[in-house]
Amino acid sequence: MKSGEEIHELNYDLIKRAVSGERKALEEILRIYEPYHNSICSREVLSADGRLHRVLDEDKKVQVQMHLVKAIQTKWRKLI
Repeated sequence: MKSGEEIHELNYDLIKRAVSGERKALEEILRIYEPYHNSICSREVLSADGRLHRVLDEDKKVQVQMHLVKAIQTKWRKLI
């Protein structure tokens, strides 16, 4: 682990705060899931010089993030 790198932990308290609508908690959950979202919203593209590059589809990432926020506000609420 790099020096100064934060460890993000998804815990009950954070989820509870996010379900109640606390903006900072929702942002923290989105930060926790960001590497996963980047992974599933990226694709490999072949450039003109024949190299493969990973490209992040920002629109798809926003859609995935919005879906997660909606799930937190509806489905996760039922679990709390």
